[in-house]
Amino acid sequence: MAFFQGRNRVLKAARGFTLVELLVIISILGVLAAVVVLNVIGFMNEGSAEAKAVELKQVHTAAGIYLLEDTLASATTVGPGNKGIVAPWLTGDLQYYWTIDTDGSVHPLLFASSLNNLDGFTSVTGSWTPGAGGLSASGDAGSLVATGGNWDDFTFQTTATLTSGDGYGMYYRSDSDANTGYIFQFDPILGFTVSDVANGTILAQAAIPPGFPVNGQHNISVSVSGSSHTIKVDGSTVMTFTDSTYGSGTVGLQSEAGSSVNFTSFTVSPP
Repeated sequence: MAFFQGRNRVLKAARGFTLVELLVIISILGVLAAVVVLNVIGFMNEGSAEAKAVELKQVHTAAGIYLLEDTLASATTVGPGNKGIVAPWLTGDLQYYWTIDTDGSVHPLLFASSLNNLDGFTSVTGSWTPGAGGLSASGDAGSLVATGGNWDDFTFQTTATLTSGDGYGMYYRSDSDANTGYIFQFDPILGFTVSDVANGTILAQAAIPPGFPVNGQHNISVSVSGSSHTIKVDGSTVMTFTDSTYGSGTVGLQSEAGSSVNFTSFTVSPP
């Protein structure tokens, strides 16, 4: 009898954690992990903001020096691989893009390109020809996206001229292969539409206004903030709608099969 009593005492002393104790421990570890993650994200955001502030000061200084020697004939963009006319007064490699107005004022950009080359882009399908006159597409349907972009709220602008064919489009909050996200499209027959790329569902549509030059040059602006979408053509709002299917992603351009289209600007700016 004494033997079994002693064995029971040993078993009780060596027992493991109960389910309740394990759940408490897991909960505590989860809270600690969340605190650590939030702090790390906070430090990363602070570092990004500080880096942007340093670059902003540098660009302001470069623009000021340039204005002392000359004047800016037109707005110019500085940034990774495209440092513009103020490049001689910039040091290091810029991580961000900035637009400098003719008066020397500086505005931050998330991405920008003159489209005279494909730096910063991935050609997914079709044939794209960059050059001094911008980016041209013709023949098969084509899609092109900005490499590495992962933005949530922004304004995406481009200037496009349709020479012939069924139209063109702009991807936004898209994946790197242009298989998901949204696409704004201009079609001479269907008018202006925004669709879900993954399933083709039309989310918003507007008719072409009377007298609209189908084959003219047009500035297209797509602004997205949370679930709110606003599309402008030549400065006029053509549609607004709400949809929250996609929260972030990259941006890009699209050309319909058999179309001939030319793009001459490409910018993504903060909201």
